[in-house]
Amino acid sequence: MAGTISTLGIGSGIDLQGMLEQLREIDQQVVDAKSDKIKGYQDQLAEFTTVNNKLLTLKSSALNLSLSSNFLGRTVTSSDETVATATVVDGAVEQSDQLEVTRLAAKNSWLSASGAASADSSVYVPVSTESTTGVADSAATVVAHAGESMLITFGEADQIILNVAGDMTMDDLVTAINTHVDNVGAGDNGRLVTAETYDVEGETFLRIRSDLAAGTGESNRVAVNEDFADIDFAAPDTTFSFQVGEGDPVSITVAADTTLTELTALINDAEDNPGVTAAVINDGDASTPYRLTLQSNTIGEDGRITFLTQLADMTLDEQQGAGGESLNAQFSLDGISYQRQSNSFFDVISGVTITLESEGTTTITVGNNNANIKDMINGLVTAYNDAVQEVRTNSSYDAETGTFGSLFGTTLRDLPNTLRNLMTSTVRADETGKVTTLFDLGLEFNRDGTISLDEEILDAALADQPDAVSAFFIGDSDRDIQGFADMVNERMRTLTGSEGQIAGEQQSAQDRISDIELKVAAENDRLDRKYELMAKQFVELDRYMQQMTSLSDYLGSQFDSISNAWGGVGSSK
Repeated sequence: MAGTISTLGIGSGIDLQGMLEQLREIDQQVVDAKSDKIKGYQDQLAEFTTVNNKLLTLKSSALNLSLSSNFLGRTVTSSDETVATATVVDGAVEQSDQLEVTRLAAKNSWLSASGAASADSSVYVPVSTESTTGVADSAATVVAHAGESMLITFGEADQIILNVAGDMTMDDLVTAINTHVDNVGAGDNGRLVTAETYDVEGETFLRIRSDLAAGTGESNRVAVNEDFADIDFAAPDTTFSFQVGEGDPVSITVAADTTLTELTALINDAEDNPGVTAAVINDGDASTPYRLTLQSNTIGEDGRITFLTQLADMTLDEQQGAGGESLNAQFSLDGISYQRQSNSFFDVISGVTITLESEGTTTITVGNNNANIKDMINGLVTAYNDAVQEVRTNSSYDAETGTFGSLFGTTLRDLPNTLRNLMTSTVRADETGKVTTLFDLGLEFNRDGTISLDEEILDAALADQPDAVSAFFIGDSDRDIQGFADMVNERMRTLTGSEGQIAGEQQSAQDRISDIELKVAAENDRLDRKYELMAKQFVELDRYMQQMTSLSDYLGSQFDSISNAWGGVGSSK
């Protein structure tokens, strides 16, 4: 503390420092009383902010109700969601439609006509073999060395062994095979196999095939083993081709003895796969349970698979969509027939997306989203009540503490009356006049200053007079009629704006705080100076009293000496 001297009072023996501090405490009480007022104004500032925030919440609630888009919310229901479900966009027309589903869109599927004993069974048994190189002329020599041989195996056991002489032409080789004594069978020409030549791009090749032109499977397998130096044979590749919808054809090259599993991979992994999935299934058959399935990835006719070529050893039969059965969804809406590629569509009822789930009948109903509108109205009521209760609580007298609220004596004390009058405003935007005040929506004023809405009245108004309700809140710009929500929004904007009532009260409180802070600082400076001076004066007083004490002690000792001296003289007489 200014004016504190640790040795003050030592000389006099009097607690001058304590006296000085007590005097300062008495003077400081006046200053501290002013500082306490700052706390009150700071509490007031905090409460102004709280009220401002609650009014901003009320403003936000009113703003929601002033937007026409918030009254365009729609709900859609299906009377039987096992038949169809639906979603709706805002602004869709309110309506109710009868939907009858007679067929769901489906994926085209195919299944191999016969099963196989294993997933590793061959789907392409070669019934022919061909020379891998051609010659310019079938009369040219293809076997130049005598003693070379050829073994032709047909089916599972029949064999034709051909030992040839040198300088044999391709024509000679054809004749030797076709006329061989062991080449006798039940084929079209009475043979096991038939040898023939064919031309490709100016070259002649040799083919050895089953003599049964329609022959397939292991009983018609043709294999050739030879030790010719100038000609080799191999089974030709075959093709498996199809297209999806109107898309480009896809051709899968299948080598001899490709298995079911391998064919599945060839199809699924093809770079130009147009959207089909192949799989090997086990249908549970005791001997040949493994089959190939092929399914389109796209539902509807756009996903129908058309085969251009199939494998002779593994033909597929159509399953889903067989016999020309439509793959499209088929349904009727209010008696009008439709079909769609998908089970989900948005172009039948404007603004509504329907998803078909099963065959049957259901009713699709589009209505106002009254629950959302009701929530917005109740939100306005809640925001109003929060603001009113906040002001009333902080403006009243507290009998227990004997104090007034921080808003007592401010202009905000009358805010509940302002808001109450606002809630009773009349708007005649709807020509029917069915909803002109909040009372038409069930408004009730409660004893504690809050408001509430009669739910039955509100629900009835939303159900029976939706246009009147929206007009009351939104207004009619064509007739220059301001809606109730806009009134509230505008009033709250004024109250909470930078030039508004709350800002004015905040500035006033801040000015008082600043003024008191200046006065307190000045008073503290004055007291510091005062007690610095008093401390100096007390030091002088202490020094003077110390001198007086020393003089008193000296005089006392002198008087004692004189007294003693005079006492001695008297006793000698």
